[in-house]
Amino acid sequence: MAGQSDVPRLEEARERLVRRFGEAAESWMDELPDRLLVLRKRWNLELDGVIPKGSMSVVIRCHVGHGLRAVLKISPDRERVATEIAALAHWATPHVPTVFEADPAMGALLMEEIEPGTPLQDSGTYPALSDVAEILTALHTQGSPDRRFQSVADRVDYLFAAWARERQRDPRQVALVPYELFERGRRLALRLAGEPSRTVLLHGDFTPVNLLDGGERRGLVAIDPCPTLGDPAFDVIDLLFWQAADLETLIGRAESLAAGIGVDPTRLLDWCAAFAGMVAADLEATGQRAEPPGDERSARVRTALRLAAEARS
Repeated sequence: MAGQSDVPRLEEARERLVRRFGEAAESWMDELPDRLLVLRKRWNLELDGVIPKGSMSVVIRCHVGHGLRAVLKISPDRERVATEIAALAHWATPHVPTVFEADPAMGALLMEEIEPGTPLQDSGTYPALSDVAEILTALHTQGSPDRRFQSVADRVDYLFAAWARERQRDPRQVALVPYELFERGRRLALRLAGEPSRTVLLHGDFTPVNLLDGGERRGLVAIDPCPTLGDPAFDVIDLLFWQAADLETLIGRAESLAAGIGVDPTRLLDWCAAFAGMVAADLEATGQRAEPPGDERSARVRTALRLAAEARS
């Protein structure tokens, strides 16, 4: 008979989710083994190990039926999972994972496992901009998006509010990015969000962590979307900053990628300027880890701060 011994070890996942959701996650984690056993039986799963990533969900490698490799994602934030399910259903492209099963009420989603599946962040290899343009075009041209998704203005509000809370806990961030730069970026981001633009369904969290190598046939594959309605230029911010040690590199990428996805390069750079202070603070925070090396990280921080100072007020 199946029992909790058929469930992978969850201690590390508990720590991550409690850090994100607080004490409320403790009871959810206590009940998770029983939920996993229900899904195991319903979807004919063989559960393998937990993938140690993210703070919003527990992600488990598994096999379905006759050995098909899959990934089970389950989260206490059922609303976020429901919007992810809706976005993945909207996108008919090999540049996102195929959904096998979903249970929004349980906050659970069963998807194919992408192979080889190495995240850009782990590979450290900057992708060809033509490949980035290809995946963004695939995501941004999939018909009329559902109006129930959050707006880019809502996403901007959320991101800057979250950063403001971090700044209250960490005065080093305030020293690095003074209030005037913080506020200038926030105002510019809200202004850009409010200006007329082509409205598409954005990935919303298009970062090197969430872009996987899908092999020669599929190219880049985007996972963990935070579906958002708005300006297609918004999705490009993190990829333009990644590994950019000087402003000239960032500008060159913006000009090339803007042409590839049909947006104004000046507007793309304005979006980067709006979030440059946040990027600098995040890069500085990685100083506690080994990557990137200190000199390289410092150059990236200086580049982001230089662009933040040039943001239109």
